[in-house]
Amino acid sequence: MILELYVATREQHVVAVSQLCSLSGGSTTTALRHIENIEALGYISRGPDPNDRRRLIVTMQPVLGDALDHWLDLQLGAERLGV
Repeated sequence: MILELYVATREQHVVAVSQLCSLSGGSTTTALRHIENIEALGYISRGPDPNDRRRLIVTMQPVLGDALDHWLDLQLGAERLGV
């Protein structure tokens, strides 16, 4: 879920809560619980879609984007070193 949100954010796509739930591969209830937990940590936020008030969109907060950028840099560096 987090990587899908990361990629969508970097590609400037809007991600709905329902999309994240479906991408999780688990039940909607479980996915919503994870979304709530991640939001409580301050890594994402949920808000209304300005184009469709029935839909909630998920926004990745900069702290999560920065952490994922750093993690990906470490992974790519380790791969280059053959670790």
